[in-house]
Parts: sequence; structure tokens; C-alpha cells
Amino acid sequence: MRLSALAGLAWGCCLALLATAQVARAADAPASLEYDITLKVPEDQRKLLVENLDLYRWQGNDRMSEAQLRRLVRMTPQQIRGFLATEGYFSPRIEAEIEHQDKDGRWEVSLAVDPGKPARVTAFDLQVTGAFADGSPQSQVMLEKMRSEWSLRPAAVFRQDDWEAAKRNALKALLLDQYPAATIASSRATVDPEADTVELQLIIDSGPAFTFGSLAIQGLNRYPASLVQRINPIVAGEPYAQAKLLELQSRLQDSPYFASATVGVASDPAQPMRVPIQVEVAENPSRKLGFGIGVSTDTGARGQMDYRDLNLFDRAWRLGGAIKLEQKRQSFGGDLQWPMAADGSRDSINALVERTDIEGEITEKLSLGAKRSFVKGKTESTYGLRYLTERQMLAGAPSDNRAALSPFYAWTLRNVDHLLYPTRGYLFSFQTDVAARALLSDQDFLRGHGRGVYFHPLGERGQLILRGELGAVAARSRDGIPSDYLFRTGGDQTVRGYAYQGLGITAGSAVVGGRYLAVASAEYVHWLTGQWGTAAFVDAGNAADSLRDLTPVYGVGVGVRWKSPVGPLNLDLAYGENTRELRLHFSVGFGF
Repeated sequence: MRLSALAGLAWGCCLALLATAQVARAADAPASLEYDITLKVPEDQRKLLVENLDLYRWQGNDRMSEAQLRRLVRMTPQQIRGFLATEGYFSPRIEAEIEHQDKDGRWEVSLAVDPGKPARVTAFDLQVTGAFADGSPQSQVMLEKMRSEWSLRPAAVFRQDDWEAAKRNALKALLLDQYPAATIASSRATVDPEADTVELQLIIDSGPAFTFGSLAIQGLNRYPASLVQRINPIVAGEPYAQAKLLELQSRLQDSPYFASATVGVASDPAQPMRVPIQVEVAENPSRKLGFGIGVSTDTGARGQMDYRDLNLFDRAWRLGGAIKLEQKRQSFGGDLQWPMAADGSRDSINALVERTDIEGEITEKLSLGAKRSFVKGKTESTYGLRYLTERQMLAGAPSDNRAALSPFYAWTLRNVDHLLYPTRGYLFSFQTDVAARALLSDQDFLRGHGRGVYFHPLGERGQLILRGELGAVAARSRDGIPSDYLFRTGGDQTVRGYAYQGLGITAGSAVVGGRYLAVASAEYVHWLTGQWGTAAFVDAGNAADSLRDLTPVYGVGVGVRWKSPVGPLNLDLAYGENTRELRLHFSVGFGF
């Protein structure tokens, strides 16, 4: 116990001595130096200097001393010249001084900067060596195009960032087209600070011209290599073009077969001919069974089952089928799709059996069809053939059988800033169908139907949405024309305030389709937060059997908007001016 007490006393004395020494050192240490900066410079250059000069970065640092401050002030003119040179000012006048301490002990640094006149480009010379310089007309045309697109033209202010961007763009023109191994051989900016002029020279070595070889595919386990080969737009032996690689990669990524895909080539100048195209994919599962339930204010509660097989008969044929049971519609259908072809086309066949009971019109129909679709950029075009046979039953009237064999063509344009949550741009679609009694149809007719949606932002949180829809069927009468080719309207995404397909031709106690359609809508959405918004709208439209009877009815209302993971969720309360009723409408996204 005595030995322990002595040890504790000794340890306490040591700690006390150490604390005293630290206090003494702290008292002897000089206080950090503080200083203010007065900068006289045109406003255009102020931000550049304030954000980059060491004098500003060290201001308030605890380690600053008088010697360090004087060293920084001596270095500042050189720093300023370097920063101004990047903006094209090569003969600035600079004064940097340290003023005496004020009564509070703070130092004052004074900087006066006159940047002078900016240097301007007086000439530029762009040359390309290597295989590119073969004297061919194609190379000459490409070189002239590169020179015409050069951004730092004579009389332009020379800026370092612009100079680097101009070099990158000139090099990129070769890298993207035939010469993926191109490099900058020499670049020179000759500055005359007295005359404030700059002469530019750039020499690019194109390296050899590359050509594409065959596909080298990695990652395939479930699907055959022919799937990738079928959609490959590149022909072995053709000149290298990065756009072709991106097109192949986009096709692979857009297909349902792959979760991801990367495409590229090795740009080795020693082996430029028939370079293998490296394709690496990660596959999606080939079979999927899904179940779902839902509700719609148009067709009521819904239950459905879906099946998908992406590799039917081990040939990458896509088989899909669905059973849907809704209160007003029940259907069973399937389709068989072939993989995309090298020209970008997609072929498919489909079949559908459906029963509907909507506004007193009961239909039972069988539809068989085949089509070919093309997607190019923002447009999609489809043509095909459809056979439809239908049995129509109206309350208090005998049943009526109708059939049509109809070739069709459809075209869709999607030009919006975001497909799920568009805020700017427009969507447009058009379809035409034709049928003749001489070809398995009960009536001759020519049908056209177009829809469009326009999105325009209003301020930071507002958005204007305009919708329009027109349809017409040229025929002697609507008798014998299946209901799918006639027009009814009303419901969630047409004329709100009215029942689903409740606007059309009155036949007894039922509403049936007419030969003409017109719908228009204007909606304002105000986003309260990034996810939630409110809306106010007015809809107008109707369907009729003649243009003379096509009198619009109106619906007005308000709604709530939510940006759900699958698109805008719309909950609307609308008043139908013609029926004097309030209706609740619920929908997701836009019907394109």
C-alpha cells in the first residue's frame, strides 16, 4: 500500500509538470497573423482571382506568419499572370503591396490589376498526317469539314479552355470515324504579348485506318450467339465508326434478353484491319411468371396473370401470354416475337380473345394479327395485317356479327426530355387502317386516327399540358364495321367527368361507336415539391356519326399528381357539364 501511494504521488507530479510546460509553450507561441485583402480588378476577372490565388486560400490559416505572408505577396504577381493568361490576357500590369498593421494588429494587402487587352487569334493551321493524308477526295472533304468546324477562328479571344476544347473536337472527329488510334502530334500557340495576338497550329497523327472484324461475344449461357449476330448492324470489313458500335450496344441494352451490354474494339495501331468487335453481355432469365391485381376507374378491379419465355425452342423467340379479368373487360391473348433483324426491324404475330361490357354494348371478339416494327431514334413505325371478327349485342336488340381484314400503318414520334416524367416536348402518333368487302370484310372503310400531347414548363414549378385527338372513318355507314375501328370517348385520359367510353352514339340504352372523334384538353400542373403536385384542367370532346353532329361536351376539374416509379400518378375529380355529375378518375402515365 505504501509503495502504491508513492507511485501515485510521483505520477501526479509528472502530469502537473507536463501541463505547466505546455501552458508556458502556448504563452510563448506567437499568435497567428491575420490580414485583409483589397483587390482592384475589373469585375470580369475578380472571380477567377478570388477563387484561385493562394493569398485568399491562406487567409485565416492558423499557421500564417509575417514571413509567410511576405512570400505569398511576392509570388502573387506571377500567379495572377498565369491565371490571366488562361483567359487570353498576356500583358497585365500588377501592383502588390503590404500595408502596415492597423491598431488591431491586422495586416493589409493591396492588389491592383489591370489585365490589359485580351489577345485574339490571328491565324490557325490544322494539319493531319498518317493514313488520313492519302490525298483522297473523302479525306479532303473531311479535313475541310474539320477546319470549318474549328471554334477558335480569327478575331476570337484566346482562352486556354477554348484552345483545349478545339483540339479535343478536332481529334474526336478522327477518333469517331475510321481512326480510333489518332493522337495529337504537335500543338502550338504562339503569343505576341506586345501585339496581343496568338497564332495557332495543330498537327494530328491519324494513325492507320481501322476496319471492323467479326464479333467476339462473352457472357452467353442461355441464348444462342445468333441472337447477337442477328441484330448486329456492322458488316465485317467495313470502315470503323463509333456510331456503329453505339448502335449495336443500344440494341443489346434495349432488348429484353440482356440486363447489360458493352461493345468496343481494341485500338492497337499495329493491328488495324478487321479488328474483332468485343461484346460482353449479362443475360436476363428466359422465363417469367407474374401475377398482378389492380383497379381502374375506367374498367374496374383487375386481376391478371402473365407468362414470358424469351428463348422458345432455344432460338430466342419471345413468347408472351396474359389472362386479364376486369369488371368490364376479360381477355386472353398472346404474341410471338422474333429477335430484331440487322436492319432494326422486329416481326411478331399475335392473337386475342376478348369480351367487353361497356355502356350497354357487349362485344365478343377474336383478333389475329402480324406486324413489322422499326425504331429509329425518336420515331417508331409499324405496318401489318389484322383480322378481327366480332359479335355485338345491345340491350333490346338482336346480336350483330362483323368482320374486317385490315392492313394498317402506324407512326409514333416521342420527342420529350424524359419518357417517364416529361416536362418539355411533344408526343404524336397516327394510325391508318383500310378494309374492303372484297377481302373478307363486311364493309369498305378507310380509317385515320391521330393523337398528340404537348408539354411546356411555366416558371420553376409550373407545367402546361395540351392534348388533342382526332379520328375519322370514311365509309357509307358504320354498319358492319367492328367496334374497334369506330370511336367512343370519355374516361381517365380522354374527356374526364364522363364514364369510360360513355360519349358516342346512343342506340337504345347503349352507347356505341361513331365514325368521327374530336378531343381537346388543357391542363396546368403546379409541383408543390419534387414529388407532389396539384392540377386544374378542362377537357372537351365527343364522338358522332357525322361531322354535323360532332358537338363537344366539356369536363372541368382538379387533381393531385405524384411522381411514382412507373410514371406520373393522376387522381382527378372532374365535373361533366353535360351530365352534371362529379366523377373520380385514376390513371398512371401517358398513353404513348
